[in-house]
Amino acid sequence: MKKVMLSAVICAMAFSANADVAEEVLVEEAVRSSVFSSIYAGLGIGGSFLKCGDLKANRFMGAFVLGGGKVFNNNVYLGGEFLSDFMKNRKWENHNNLQSKGYFPQVDVKAGYVFRNNVLAYGKLGCAWSKVSNYNNGADSKTKASVVLGAGVEKAFCKKFSTALEGDYNFGWKKDNVRYNKGWTVRALVKYNVKY
Repeated sequence: MKKVMLSAVICAMAFSANADVAEEVLVEEAVRSSVFSSIYAGLGIGGSFLKCGDLKANRFMGAFVLGGGKVFNNNVYLGGEFLSDFMKNRKWENHNNLQSKGYFPQVDVKAGYVFRNNVLAYGKLGCAWSKVSNYNNGADSKTKASVVLGAGVEKAFCKKFSTALEGDYNFGWKKDNVRYNKGWTVRALVKYNVKY
């Protein structure tokens, strides 16, 4: 009877060990095959809802993104990207004939979590650059950096393509006691992914 019990315990331990190994293999395979472990390029559209002091200027915009990231065994995602928004220049008539240029490059670091191997929820922290100039005097212009904080969700539809919906809050920067380019930007992106 003792031999039978001992054999049953050994078999149970062996089965458990095999199950653990099989589960680890499945997790590693899922991570290795994740579309989010890739470099990517994408295009998108969106809206810019920025302010200069108490003046608002809502704009339709286009976007370009280039980046890369990696999914780790615990489904945590880490990555980085270069993103640029393009929109019509904004003129601030009540602020010494100033205009804000409609080109906003930014660099972000991203961190997130992958659900079901094809949905990524992420947060991002970055730095954006914007230019304000006096359109009556081109020599009087300033390009400054501002902090950007955002979040988004991305879904992969196949091994190559995914779509993302995200929003950023730009904290803006000050010139002559006026804070420029402060506010929200939202965008929808289509990305083409190339695995490492």
